Amino acid sequence: MTRLELLEMIQNGENSGVEFKRDERRRRTFAEDFAKEVVALSNLKGGKILIGVEDNREITGVSSEKNEEWAMNICRTLVKPGVIPYYEEIEIDGKRVAVVHIDMGFSKPYYVQKGERRIYHIRVGTTSREATREELSRLFQSSGAYHYDIAPVATSSYEDIDKGEIHNYLKKYRQIDSEEFSDIELKNLLINADILKRTDYGEVPTVAGLLLFGKEPQRFLPQSGISFAYFIGKEVSSELLDRRTNSGTLPMLIEETVKTIQRNLKHPSTIKGLKRREKIIPKEVLREVVTNAVAHRDYSITGAEIRVYMFDDRIEVRSPGALPNTMTIEKMKVGSYPVHRNPLIAQYLRDLRFIDKLGRGIPMVLKKMKEAGFPSPELKEEEDEFILTLFLI
Repeated sequence: MTRLELLEMIQNGENSGVEFKRDERRRRTFAEDFAKEVVALSNLKGGKILIGVEDNREITGVSSEKNEEWAMNICRTLVKPGVIPYYEEIEIDGKRVAVVHIDMGFSKPYYVQKGERRIYHIRVGTTSREATREELSRLFQSSGAYHYDIAPVATSSYEDIDKGEIHNYLKKYRQIDSEEFSDIELKNLLINADILKRTDYGEVPTVAGLLLFGKEPQRFLPQSGISFAYFIGKEVSSELLDRRTNSGTLPMLIEETVKTIQRNLKHPSTIKGLKRREKIIPKEVLREVVTNAVAHRDYSITGAEIRVYMFDDRIEVRSPGALPNTMTIEKMKVGSYPVHRNPLIAQYLRDLRFIDKLGRGIPMVLKKMKEAGFPSPELKEEEDEFILTLFLI
């Protein structure tokens, strides 16, 4: 980092990736405070800690000659799993500022070890704080150490599973004729398949069990529906032509949402020679982008449905949850082997022929849209949301 780059960063102030700290190593709790910031940044997307800069942007500098050794020691002993930051010092007006570069962690979740207690911190805006239970669950999901789709839904029961759909699935895709099974036999089979979970309060459906085979999934998981809105114009503030919320199991949601989009689509046309040629988004493209949203969304985020917004010039499919750990937009575009946030849901959707196990869905979308004469779709992350946009003109 150059001196000018550092000055510009200081001038811009703290944000979700930049933290200012006064050099207070004589204070007993300073090492723990520093470790807290390292953990919070590692659990987000990385960032920089500037030691020797006040919250009001005043540069006070560092005094010790063993700053790097101190920082490395904290990152190795108090931060778990340990991290190895990049350290540098830059002089400004005779004062040295220590810049500690923290990469996004790939062994999430990180925590500060305090006695027997593990404290997990996250970065929210310009502050770092201890993660709530829900936020901690998402950190474990991003690490692949825990998958929310196999979590039991305590408020539901075995009776909330549609046995007819279970029998049909088992017979068609697993070659198991379960209709003559006793309740005990069927329960054991479903427990082994992670559709049910045995708990202290009985056998209850898992999140995936309800989403795939539940009678009324949204009764227990209201965030699992898909809301659709069609705006006349190019902004959310435009006049609303159609609005609805689709509900049901994931296969039902996918099919109904695709039909909803198709009913509202206008087909632009071009003149080629003496013939008018309509531009139509292929059904497999719509099916893939909706399936991708339901298969990979973060179901632990409550109060947020998948949203499909249609405008005059585009369709946006907004799915709650950032990309899973190690997955990037660039990897998605080239068909990298998929990293599933919800592996059980993905497995069943593969059985039902909704998704391709080889991760070829997004490359197919890009190829089909190009062949149909549409601009290249846009894939992007905005905080805790993944957005895929299909441009219509």
